[in-house]
Amino acid sequence: MNPEEKRVAELTLAVREGVATDAEEEELALYSDENPEIQALVRRVEEEREVGGEWLARAKADRRMVASENSPLSLLEQRVGVGLMVGGGIAGFFFPPALLVMLVGAGVLSLSVLRVKLKTAGKDPYEDVER
Repeated sequence: MNPEEKRVAELTLAVREGVATDAEEEELALYSDENPEIQALVRRVEEEREVGGEWLARAKADRRMVASENSPLSLLEQRVGVGLMVGGGIAGFFFPPALLVMLVGAGVLSLSVLRVKLKTAGKDPYEDVER
C-alpha cells in the first residue's frame, strides 16, 4: 500500500467514525477529485456514517423509553395500581362500595401510562421508518 492509499484509508476511517476535522474532510475531497474510485468510496463512507448515526439515535431513544418505563416511580405506580385493583375487586365481593377502590387502582395505572407517554412524546425514533 502506497502512502497515498494509506492516507486515504485513514481519512475515510476518520470520516466514517465522525471524528474528521474540516481540514481532513477537505483533504479527502482533494483526493476524491483526482480519482473516481475514491469518489465512490467517499460516497459509500458518508452513507454508512449517515445510517450509523440514525441507528445510534434510535438505540439511544429506545434506552430512554425503557428507562422511563422501568423507573422506580413507574414501578411503584404499577404495583400500587394493581394492588388497589385486586384488593378492591376481592373486597367488592363482601362490601360492594369497595369496588371504588378498584376504580382508583385503574386510575393510578392509567395515569402511570399517561405520564410515561407524555414524558417520551415526540421522541419516537421510528416515526420515519417505512414498512
